[in-house]
Amino acid sequence: MKSNYAVHAERMAGAILKALERSTDFLLFVHKNMDGDCIGSACGMAQVLRNMGFTAHVAVSEDLLYTMAFMGVEDLLIDVREADVSEISSDYVPFATDCSEARRMGDCGRFFDCGREALIIDHHVSVSLEGGNYWINGDASSACELCYYVSLALEEKTGRTLIDKRAAVCFLTGIVTDTGKFAYKNTKPETLTSAGELMERGANCTDICYNLFDRKTRNNYEAVTHLREKIEFFCDGKLVLLRAHREDFTLYGADDSAIDEMPSTLRDIDGVELSVVLREVEGRIRCNLRSKNDFNCSELAASFGGGGHLRASGFNLPSEEYTIEEVAELVVNKASEMF
Repeated sequence: MKSNYAVHAERMAGAILKALERSTDFLLFVHKNMDGDCIGSACGMAQVLRNMGFTAHVAVSEDLLYTMAFMGVEDLLIDVREADVSEISSDYVPFATDCSEARRMGDCGRFFDCGREALIIDHHVSVSLEGGNYWINGDASSACELCYYVSLALEEKTGRTLIDKRAAVCFLTGIVTDTGKFAYKNTKPETLTSAGELMERGANCTDICYNLFDRKTRNNYEAVTHLREKIEFFCDGKLVLLRAHREDFTLYGADDSAIDEMPSTLRDIDGVELSVVLREVEGRIRCNLRSKNDFNCSELAASFGGGGHLRASGFNLPSEEYTIEEVAELVVNKASEMF
C-alpha cells in the first residue's frame, strides 16, 4: 500500500471504530444505476463489518443486475422501495461508498439523510467534501480499492482476519469494473498489487471478468446488434452518439443494461474523442459519457446536474421535461463548445 493511502486508510479505520460508540448497526448506501464498484464496495465493507461482529446491510432501490448475481450478496441487501422512513430506525451509522450525496442515491437518499453523521469513501472528482469521516480520492482506481485499504487497516487495528472470500470477491469486482479489466489509465501499480492480494484471498478474477464484461443474454445481444446501426457522428467524427429508445429494448425483450458497455466501446473508435449514450429508462433520460485524451466528461456532466470522473461521467434528466432527442441536441451543442 502506498504510504499516502495508508495514512488515510488508517484514519478512516479509526473513524469506523469510533462510530461504534454511537451504534453497532451500519446501513451502507450506493448511487442509483448500481455498478460493480458501488455495490462491490458497499457489500465488501458490509461483509467486513459483519466479520467484526456488527450488523451491516446495504440499502438498495433497484434490482441487482443478473451479471452481478455471482457475487452472492443478496442477504446483505435491503430493498427500501416500498419502505417508509418512519419504518426504519434512524439508530444506524450511515456509510456511503462510491457516492457521497443523497441526491445521487435515488430512493435510498431519504434514508441516508435520516441517519447520524455519515462515513464516506468515494473516488469521484466532482466531490469536494472534507472531514475526519470522509476519504475521497479522485486518483484512486475505484472506491473498492480504497475500501480494501481501509479493511486492511481494520485488520491491523483489530488483529483479526476480516477480508474473507466474499469480501475479496466484492472488492475485486469494483476494481475490475472501474479499471475496465485493468485497461484504463487509472490502473496503477498499487491497483494490480491490490487485485493480486484479493485473488490470494479467494477472488476469481477470470470469473468476475466473464460475468461483468462477457456474459450476455440472447435478448440483450440482439438488442445491441440492432442499436449499433443507430450510432451517429458529430463534430467531424470526434463525437459519437447513440440514442436508445425504450422500444429498442422491448422489441427484443431486453433490458437497458444491454448497452452498459456501449459508452466504452464507441469511445474506442478511431478519431472519436467523446462517446455519448442516451437511453430512455423509467421516468428519466440517462446519459453516459466516455472520453479519451483530455476531454473533460465531468465538466460536461456537471453542466446538466451530473458528475463523475474526468473520462467517465453521467447525468439524468426527467423524461417528463425532456425528450431523448432534445437531450441529444443539448449535449452535442455543449460538447461542441468544449472541443
